[in-house]
Amino acid sequence: MANEAPDNGNTDLSETAQRYDRLRMSIPFVRPPDTLVVTGGLVAAFPDDLPLILEKVKEFAIFTGDNDPWREHDFGAFEFKGEKMFWKIDNYNGNEGYELVLTVMLASEY
Repeated sequence: MANEAPDNGNTDLSETAQRYDRLRMSIPFVRPPDTLVVTGGLVAAFPDDLPLILEKVKEFAIFTGDNDPWREHDFGAFEFKGEKMFWKIDNYNGNEGYELVLTVMLASEY
């Protein structure tokens, strides 16, 4: 399982993974009750590159047993200009007025 091939549109994905993928595919048009959060550290470090970084989150498709053991597509990591980036999705289930929260950050902010 540790070296599974990426799902790449595999139709046997869980409903959760499909929902989370749809959220990422909606970047930059994420709408309530879902929300997109970009951390202050990321904005400060790469203010002119935010569209490129968000595009990398949107297109992320390297899900393996190592980085997605529950096959939910709720986390990703990648390098950008020598800096490690993370994105994650949290399901608030309607708490605080949100359903899904997609956060994009520098790995050092995690």
